[in-house]
Amino acid sequence: MVRRAAGGTDALKKVLVDLKRYSFTGYVRTLFEGDAGRSVGYVVVVDGTPELAIHHARGQTRAGKVALKSVWEDSYAGACEMEIHAKVDLDPVRAAFPNAGIERVRKEMKAPAKETPLEERRPGKARALGVREQLRAWRDAGYSVDQLTATLDAGEVDPAKALAEFEAAVLLMEPLRNELDGLHEPSLDGEIGALRERAQDPTAHEEVARSLARLKEEIERIRKPPFPAMEQGRELRLQDRARQVFEMIVRHRQAEGKPADISETDVAKALEGKAPTRDERTSLIRQYTFDTFIVGPSNRFAHAAAMAVAKSPHSAYNPLFITSGSGLGKTHLLNAIGDAILRENPYAHVVYVTAEGFSNEFHEAMSMSMSRLNEFRAKFRGADVALVDDAHFLSGKGDVQEELFHTFNDLYNANKQIVLTSDRPPKEIPDLEDRLITRFESGLIADIQPPEYETRLAILKRRVRDAGGDVDEEVLTFLARRVESNIRELGGALNRVIAFSSLMDQPVSLDLAKEVLKDLAEPEAGARAAERDISPGHSYLIEEDRPEQVFRLLNVSAQGGRSLLVTRSNPRRVREKHDLRADRILWLTERESGSVETIPPSLERIVYVIEEFMKATQRGTILLDGVEYLVSSNSFDSVLKFLRRLVDHTSESQFTLLVSVSTKTMKEQEIKNLEREMEVLSF
Repeated sequence: MVRRAAGGTDALKKVLVDLKRYSFTGYVRTLFEGDAGRSVGYVVVVDGTPELAIHHARGQTRAGKVALKSVWEDSYAGACEMEIHAKVDLDPVRAAFPNAGIERVRKEMKAPAKETPLEERRPGKARALGVREQLRAWRDAGYSVDQLTATLDAGEVDPAKALAEFEAAVLLMEPLRNELDGLHEPSLDGEIGALRERAQDPTAHEEVARSLARLKEEIERIRKPPFPAMEQGRELRLQDRARQVFEMIVRHRQAEGKPADISETDVAKALEGKAPTRDERTSLIRQYTFDTFIVGPSNRFAHAAAMAVAKSPHSAYNPLFITSGSGLGKTHLLNAIGDAILRENPYAHVVYVTAEGFSNEFHEAMSMSMSRLNEFRAKFRGADVALVDDAHFLSGKGDVQEELFHTFNDLYNANKQIVLTSDRPPKEIPDLEDRLITRFESGLIADIQPPEYETRLAILKRRVRDAGGDVDEEVLTFLARRVESNIRELGGALNRVIAFSSLMDQPVSLDLAKEVLKDLAEPEAGARAAERDISPGHSYLIEEDRPEQVFRLLNVSAQGGRSLLVTRSNPRRVREKHDLRADRILWLTERESGSVETIPPSLERIVYVIEEFMKATQRGTILLDGVEYLVSSNSFDSVLKFLRRLVDHTSESQFTLLVSVSTKTMKEQEIKNLEREMEVLSF
């Protein structure tokens, strides 16, 4: 149960309007003790819209619109109690109460009367001739009319009605056939041809529409890049850097009185360098090998474990689970394992996939056919080595977790090697099933820490050497000290300096590096600046790969007021790890717990709890960590409306709202929509 509400004038109407705002799915239960006895009513809501109604009173059960009217009458009584419950299994309800559907009244426009064709006004031969001509026209258009002809010849139906129904079906099928004619994909020629044959029967338009939609999705999957999120993220980072360097070059040339005869595209090409390439058969990144991996104290253990697995698959550590923050080398090691195994045995069946890619392929296979699903399972369960990147993406995806569980079991029982990576250990992945946590932890967990100064310097020297360049030691030392936590950003900083030097035709120097990278804050300066910027009455979107700095901001912001944390992580571990001083922590999960306070991913319930917390005190801070999970449990549009309501409440109070998200686990457009609603702090 999400919450309770009292009856009264328009009470049920207000509840349903509120549920509509959040595209709520569940049911409202009314309980009323009147003079005539006890009555119970149910209104089932799907995506915010009432779909079914049932009412039971005095031993009689009503369903449908009549039931809705009775429920409505009960709700007007002040003694009526209303309960809002999240989630409902519709199929059993519809099966038990087939007449419970609430009919919608539609105003239908009457079509203008058509003049009856001459041959239909004439009896006998002229009318029959018109029918034959119509049948011939449909046959010439490529439709099968044999069944209709047989039906008309048998004289079992009204000819005018049969022809009208067939014509209506043709009108629905025609646009589908036009779409089919525009489909061209060599790998799906057989399925496209079979569907065109099926489209000859206009009465099958519903079946053809469903099959056509699946075909279009499959064609889109075939033609889209294999790793869209990864490639799009890389492209966006490149565009941002190119824009910064371009603007800097333009300013310098204008100051020197020189023409700015350069484009942003030229800068992007200079920054990009050699893009990583993938092996077509395995999807492994060719550049990510053990030879190109720089080993240091921060990654030595993970590197040794990866080497052991590559030398003795399914004998050393199975599974191997590599964890680290973004840009520290876990994907590099994962690919290096696959590369080393293939060098030793070119015939090994190595499969590399991101957890997002696994999820997408699984859902597409489910929507296609059983044969397509079997192909999907054969691909992954038949592998000798399965490499799964970014396992944290599995958070909250129950059906994908179920499929991966059986895939894992089949591979493990067949003595096949499994390696996974994640930005956090299995126990800290929100809403990951216990049975998967147990299996992921059954082998070895190897962590990669941010690289120390010596390792960062070695990485820079290796990159300069591989690029055939010449950069002074003092410049590399400056870069290694300026960028501390992320190898990807470290390489990006080096690329910016070299690109600016090349495009400006100036030697790489320490002064030039400082000028190019002056926008990079000193380590920890970003967090300290953010602490100064946080103020009551404002809402902030905190963007970081995994929640770290946001907990620090919560401690700072909550000074002098109360604080509420709604988090996807286990409250005890969060409190211990970050020394949190939150007054109340709610674990955002569907699990029950006897030791910590939990709350389900029901938007209506969370709003109620937060608003009650704000009413109880004058000022404070609210941190919401788990937007990705809320989206997977509801819908993005519903979560966006939910956040807008919180932002509005915050703006009229002395509270601060912090919303933590990871740009790696949400879609680019979703992040942009959230950024429009709140002030953004990125780490």
